[in-house]
Amino acid sequence: MKTELLALGATFLAVASGFSGELPLIFDKPFLGCFVGYAKARDFEFAIGGGGTSELFFRKDRKTRLQTGGTTLKIYFVLEEKVNGNKWTNRFMSEDGFETSFKETATPEMGKPVSFTATYTGDTKVEITHIFTKSSVEISTRVVEKTTKNEVRVGVKVLAGDLYRHIKEEITKREAKTKIKEGRIEVWPVGSKRSKRIDLSDLEIKLPEEFPKGASKFSLESDRIADHEYSLTTADPALGNITFKQRNELFHGFSLYWWPDPAKGEKKDARLVIEVD
Repeated sequence: MKTELLALGATFLAVASGFSGELPLIFDKPFLGCFVGYAKARDFEFAIGGGGTSELFFRKDRKTRLQTGGTTLKIYFVLEEKVNGNKWTNRFMSEDGFETSFKETATPEMGKPVSFTATYTGDTKVEITHIFTKSSVEISTRVVEKTTKNEVRVGVKVLAGDLYRHIKEEITKREAKTKIKEGRIEVWPVGSKRSKRIDLSDLEIKLPEEFPKGASKFSLESDRIADHEYSLTTADPALGNITFKQRNELFHGFSLYWWPDPAKGEKKDARLVIEVD
């Protein structure tokens, strides 16, 4: 352990001095192996992993977090580059390409930003910032060093997990309504003042087809996450939007991508807000 701590100290000095390395890590539970852990919120806990990704845990009560498959929100930071004029191609985060002036902590200060810089394929650097409140996490992403002449965009991928992975067989519409009683989403389509409510039991819904222009806001509520409801939006809806990817039936999970407006990414309110009730 002493050797590990010495190595950790060397890593922290390296990243604090501006050299790329790994993010400094917490060695105590319940945030073992994380860079930052946050447990002051009423309804959720949040962890920034040592590999640069994040995860939100819903609370069943003040002492118990839900951790079973599909009941957490896994959060990734995505950089895409437009190649051949029109095709967006994903660039990957380097395992040891992190820089930060922040120390690992399980007690981040509410309302104060915590940032780190990640290097992606091709050496483009992205600053990722989290701000914690009693009911939400606010995340912003911005390119701080661009090494390609191509257009790039950087955003956040939120994986809405498979809440009903115990349902392995194909089911009918009637069976879906019986087995998936308390789960729904609400989507505010881009360009519309009205939201649309959709039951998770709807077997025919494909979100990318239903909302081809994306959404300005999204929410999900389910008894599978202890009757919590969470929402995703931009602090200023004019500065970002949400798009969807879905491979399976709605109740088996899907992905949401939040993209800030590249031309307005420096504005203060170009932040994804994940709020939990």
